[in-house]
Amino acid sequence: MTTRAQQTRSRVLDAAATLFARAGLDAVSMQDIRDASGVSNGSIFHHFGSKNGVALHVYLAERRSYWDHAASALKAFDGDPVDALGAAARATLAYQQAHPERHNFMIECASSTWTHAHADPVKALNAEFTERFMTWAAPHVAAGRLAPLHPELVAALVFGPSQWLARSWLTGLTADPPTAYADQLVALVTRALRPDPAMPA
Repeated sequence: MTTRAQQTRSRVLDAAATLFARAGLDAVSMQDIRDASGVSNGSIFHHFGSKNGVALHVYLAERRSYWDHAASALKAFDGDPVDALGAAARATLAYQQAHPERHNFMIECASSTWTHAHADPVKALNAEFTERFMTWAAPHVAAGRLAPLHPELVAALVFGPSQWLARSWLTGLTADPPTAYADQLVALVTRALRPDPAMPA
């Protein structure tokens, strides 16, 4: 059963997510969030403490949605685990292209100095997804089907290039959308993650 407090928080976060995606973090005020959500300033401060507190929750929710999308593609792939990681990379490109404003806000937050003050919840979310990946990858690494790389390196390979491509597209530096590079990017990612047959298991 959803409580009144949960309903209030959802109204604020839903309204703020739309505003942040459209205008960016700096351009949105607490008054904008209040007007869009219909929730009083006092109630917003009670639940979130500040505009940055609201932004943090929106950011974490978007980051989780993005990673869940990639993780779903990873787990749904039936076959070579290296190709499954390629499917995850392809999924990140599709997600960014389908939700450009939301993803742009996530990148804005990730590069903003205010996130330094909220590092703990971000680290906790990162740790959760790292654990999910390691649980999936462990049997494949043990069987020699997947190269034993540090999870941060895998995340950089799967998420890093796609984020750069999306940002370049969003800022108008490249005309082609992210998915235009999917085949080449997947080929590069899988080449890096495929075990070297010359190396002992």
